[in-house]
Amino acid sequence: MRNSATASLRPTPAATALLASALGCAFLPGVARAADGPEIVVNGERPADANPNADAAAPYKVDKSADGRFTEALRDTPKSITVIPKEVIQDQGATSFRELARTTPGVMLGTGEGGNAFGDRIFIRGFEARGDVYIDGQRDPGVSSREIFAVEQVEIVKGPSSAFMGRGTTGGSVGLESKKAEFGTDFVVGELTGGTSDMARATLGANYDLGGGAALRVNGLYHTGDTPGRDYIDNERWGASAALTWKLAPTVSLAADYYYFRSDGMSDYGQPFDVTTHEPYKVDPDNFYGAVGRDFIRNGADIGTAALDWTPSSAVKLRSQTRYGEVSNRYVVSVPRAPRVVTNAAADLAAGFVPGELVVDTGSPQRNAVTRYLGNITTLTIDASTGALTHAIVLGGEVSREKVINRRYAFPAFVENQNGDPIGTPSGFTRDLFDPDPVLGYTIPAVADTGTPPGLTKVDSWSLFALDTLKFGDKWQALLGARYDTFDIRATGVSRGTPYDVSSDARFLNYQASLLYKPAEAVSLYASFATSANPSGEQLDSTSPEYGGVIGAQNLKPERNRAYEAGAKWEAAGGHLLLTAAAFRIDKTDARENQGGGVYVDVGKLRSQGLELGVSGNLTGRLALFGGYTFLDAKIIASEDSAKVGRRFANVPRHSFALLANYAVTERLMLGAQAQYRGRVFGGTLDANGNSLPGYWKFDLVGRYKLGNHLELRANVTDLTDKRYYDAIYRSGTPFSFVAPGRQATVSVTVTL
Repeated sequence: MRNSATASLRPTPAATALLASALGCAFLPGVARAADGPEIVVNGERPADANPNADAAAPYKVDKSADGRFTEALRDTPKSITVIPKEVIQDQGATSFRELARTTPGVMLGTGEGGNAFGDRIFIRGFEARGDVYIDGQRDPGVSSREIFAVEQVEIVKGPSSAFMGRGTTGGSVGLESKKAEFGTDFVVGELTGGTSDMARATLGANYDLGGGAALRVNGLYHTGDTPGRDYIDNERWGASAALTWKLAPTVSLAADYYYFRSDGMSDYGQPFDVTTHEPYKVDPDNFYGAVGRDFIRNGADIGTAALDWTPSSAVKLRSQTRYGEVSNRYVVSVPRAPRVVTNAAADLAAGFVPGELVVDTGSPQRNAVTRYLGNITTLTIDASTGALTHAIVLGGEVSREKVINRRYAFPAFVENQNGDPIGTPSGFTRDLFDPDPVLGYTIPAVADTGTPPGLTKVDSWSLFALDTLKFGDKWQALLGARYDTFDIRATGVSRGTPYDVSSDARFLNYQASLLYKPAEAVSLYASFATSANPSGEQLDSTSPEYGGVIGAQNLKPERNRAYEAGAKWEAAGGHLLLTAAAFRIDKTDARENQGGGVYVDVGKLRSQGLELGVSGNLTGRLALFGGYTFLDAKIIASEDSAKVGRRFANVPRHSFALLANYAVTERLMLGAQAQYRGRVFGGTLDANGNSLPGYWKFDLVGRYKLGNHLELRANVTDLTDKRYYDAIYRSGTPFSFVAPGRQATVSVTVTL
């Protein structure tokens, strides 16, 4: 059993001091460089498979968002935007979006009622964001676990962004930017990775300039392995993508891409919780309370996109992008309930349990959901001037139809056990708390077609938006924007034997207003105001209003959010290091509250406020940094239940910190490390109760060595100390906790041709 003790060091001063040291060095670049010795500066041509959005001399620093709605450089964009380029992703050893979320301050993972959000359920600045994920600027409504083999960079926009993105985005949004075909370069990049926990991974990427105004980009993936530190939890996934771009004329281009992904593994709802101590039970972290032979999780995605770009002049650009996607999320999972003491009950004695010992009963949530969506976003970008003012105007419209088809699994009444004898199939199982045996020894097949009409949720929406970045003089800039959205939802089906057919129509207008001042070319100071709205049924995968569903909230008005932010951005170290700081406050009004009996009211008020610091790029030619620190105070301000006022949000730490640093020892050898801290988090729905997860420190190592121009070795060790920590805690009075992966070591070989 691994040591479950947590660090005794007080986190707040330590985290603050460590980040302050890194940032403080940047304020003295001349001193830092002199002490560091000769610089190693990247000169000449950009590496074959480099991120085209990143600084060539500082790959950890991205200069501009890939989303065309943000027209200015990140330094001059009056919003908090964390951009994670693929170079950071590689050095972190991350293979999925979930792994990136673990290491991003201000972003938290969560759990879901009955498994409704089994996938990338995230919180940004304390608010739900699982429905605020975008791929190349278009919303991805499907809930699943996302791979990143075909991703160039990940952009996390902090704070309400409905003027840019539409509904939701209360705490922010996540943008996955795909690898695109490039002209003027041909390359093939293959990477093989092997590691502990039977991990094996192979990726292949290639780009070809086909001539005649055409370019092709292809990517492939195969991954298999166990979850480090967890018994029986394995996953196999595979995927491919292809992107083709044609220049039909000097001013017209057409792009088309297709993304395919599948995964198949064992579902895992973690470990039981001790409600007497209000912390997870001190059981072996690899204990698995599921049912091998029944439980599974399978995700899939098929997404096709076509885009037309017309640039009649340097000042005008029209882009129209259409996408059809289908995302599946299917699973059967065992939920560990609160442990109980065995009595003389006949069922317990027949199962071989001894009176007095602790056992865990498990439930069996399951889901067989497919999300289909068709949408178009069209934008017109215009650079213009009116007198002393210059404008970067973005006009656009978006239309979409989204549909979630949710079926249920059934199980045969009888199956054959390991002896070939027919036995009845239970809905749940009972496990010994300290020594669970999850292996059934036989298979219980899930039947997809139960004959019951599926639950069906449909959403039709359209929107119009206008954004204008105005520059006046050499030092001032303003960003003004507004967006009008419609959201028409209808949900039908049967819930616990009762049919339902509910609908809701919402209309809302949101704003963005920012003022930016540049006291120097490398420095930007800004103040911003923004709004957003959360209509009933915003989270299409859910029916409960507590998770963004529509049933019971169909007659309530959208929740309204207002955000205030002031910040500073500075390009230091010769422009190769971006330092950011922001103070913010988000107020949610008309928040939905459960009065009991399925009755909801919109009288709550929530507030999230805090401070964020960020660093990305090269402090010196040898030393690269990427990370940040977030202080978050998220509380209930008003409620019909006065006892809830002042309580913290669930699964939201006050302090979170991460810093990745790599040092170029020579032109061929790089060594790096990452430190991460997350403070204590509490459980609950909107309000945290006494159940909590302890804070933790986590450390990772990375090393890269170039054997030549075409061959590179990389070694990663994640969770170096192999400490027990947890991703999230479930909301109920008998919660469970998601166990985070343990230590893993991997070695990768990359070949570039």
